Amino acid sequence: MRKQIVHATLLFFVFALLSGCALGRKEWPTSVKSEDTFSLKLMDGVRQDGCLMLQIAVTGAPDRLWRASVQYESVGTEEGQGCEGCPFVPRNAVHFTRDQEGFDLTGNTLQLSICGFEPGIDYRFRVAGKSKLSTMPIEYTEVFEALP
Repeated sequence: MRKQIVHATLLFFVFALLSGCALGRKEWPTSVKSEDTFSLKLMDGVRQDGCLMLQIAVTGAPDRLWRASVQYESVGTEEGQGCEGCPFVPRNAVHFTRDQEGFDLTGNTLQLSICGFEPGIDYRFRVAGKSKLSTMPIEYTEVFEALP
């Protein structure tokens, strides 16, 4: 009788050990594209009185947008300016984080405003968005021109 109890107990522990190892899959967490990614698209941009006011549509997961940056360069023939028709090389950037003044995200619309543009000079710009999730790539809009 004692031998049967020992065998039954041993069998129970072996079964518990093997079934415990088989429960659940162990994998690194991955992002779910529909829940974790977003994209940016310029809806409207107005240059007025040395300022650039932008409205950007944030589609996908707007709550994941942590930082937005307006990257820009002046276009002209002087040193430090980009040339017309050359690839876009952002020489300046203004960064807005979610908890900072100037980061106005309402629903799926982000409004940003930067000032300090010199009158009479053309500028090229794009908006870059960084996710709260550090492994996600930076999202960019197309490059646009802000004429004087």
